Amino acid sequence: MRRKPVSVVHQFYAYRISPSLFMQQIEIANPLNEDLTLILRQESTTSNENTPLVITLPNGNKFEYKVFSEEVKVPGSSDSIMISIAATKVPSAITLSPKSSKKLVIRTSIHYSEPTSVSIPESVKQKLESQSQMDLRNALDADPWYLRKKHVEAWKKIWHSGFTISISRAQGALNGDRINASLYYVLSNSRDYLSETDITPQQRFSFQRSLYLPDKCYSGHHTLQASTLWSDLRTVADVNRIVALWFLTLAKQGCYRLLRAGTEGVMQAMILSFGGFKFSDHHLEFDTEPKDLHRDLHFRRIIYGNATHVNVSVTVQEDNKALIYTALDRSDKEYYACDGGCLDPPVKLGSDPVQLPVKLTSPITAILYITADKQHMEELKHAIHVTGVVEAPAHEHHIIALHKHGHQLGGLPAFFWVSIAFLIAVFHLFLAKLIYNEYCGNQEKARGRYVV
Repeated sequence: MRRKPVSVVHQFYAYRISPSLFMQQIEIANPLNEDLTLILRQESTTSNENTPLVITLPNGNKFEYKVFSEEVKVPGSSDSIMISIAATKVPSAITLSPKSSKKLVIRTSIHYSEPTSVSIPESVKQKLESQSQMDLRNALDADPWYLRKKHVEAWKKIWHSGFTISISRAQGALNGDRINASLYYVLSNSRDYLSETDITPQQRFSFQRSLYLPDKCYSGHHTLQASTLWSDLRTVADVNRIVALWFLTLAKQGCYRLLRAGTEGVMQAMILSFGGFKFSDHHLEFDTEPKDLHRDLHFRRIIYGNATHVNVSVTVQEDNKALIYTALDRSDKEYYACDGGCLDPPVKLGSDPVQLPVKLTSPITAILYITADKQHMEELKHAIHVTGVVEAPAHEHHIIALHKHGHQLGGLPAFFWVSIAFLIAVFHLFLAKLIYNEYCGNQEKARGRYVV
């Protein structure tokens, strides 16, 4: 008789609230009618492993843990770092009774030093070991369910802002799956300072100030067309390379202050870069060219100051023309918007989306301006200096069809049109044969009457 398979579910995450904590949860289910014993191993690549230690919590619970410390080389550099890891000890074996399950929760605290080219003193190692053990003790004192809940809440807060793009069926097109994956990896490589519990009030104020005063971010062209930023993410090396390139791009394009704010600032910087949004001293402008607005776009909760969130959408209509919709998610004052060239009077923004046309200026300038300073916006039209402003033309049908259907032949699949072409060709061949038989066949018959 075939034995039922044993179920092993493994989940792990880097705790957002404490950057040093790594959580692992292993759930094992025994479907058999007999006892099941599993052998477990807790391996380490470090050569410096202490004997198991014991932590006794205030409630009397005791946990065994191990400390691993070692000096390691920084990849691609001559520098070294000292790393210290404290992890709860995994039992060498566990036995599950029939039709039962068991859950293992492994907490790991990791601390490391700054890279250095000189010898690392013993005092640094001792300090790191003390920090890793302290964080492990704090993690053991909290319920795993509570830690998971706080971790999920921190991520939900980060995803309050975001970006949506309509699906394109064009070959090689950038879609939401690749954008979300890239966002996740970049955000995972940034600390969530505003959610961490060990941040002082002064530090928190500094991070919030960086988030609410983004300086000149983002000053480059929109990143949706930068193919090097959207490469494959199949290996760890791919992820590390793309993440480093994203941070370099954002820092060099005026987003340094937002990067300093941590994960929420990184999210804002990436959203701004997707649309080529740029903050100036008095306004926010949308710098994507009209010719690039051939897909529906939605920029959600762009932070403008400490109490205002702006939503901006681009929608391609049935006539293939794009329209802009702007609304305030929340605000502490009145805000105004104007379209390309700012020749029309400013439009007051509110919670309901305000429709604005996409205008093409000569030379090309921003297609949208948003500010709380109405006088600044009224004066802006005299400072943009454009020689012509017209409504942007409709996109060519084949471009829209390519995104919607994956080809330029309209709504029907390519196989349909190939079949139609084949039938037309067959019909013409049949018609040609019919004409040939009718003409040449009659001549042969007529010639046959006079043959003796």
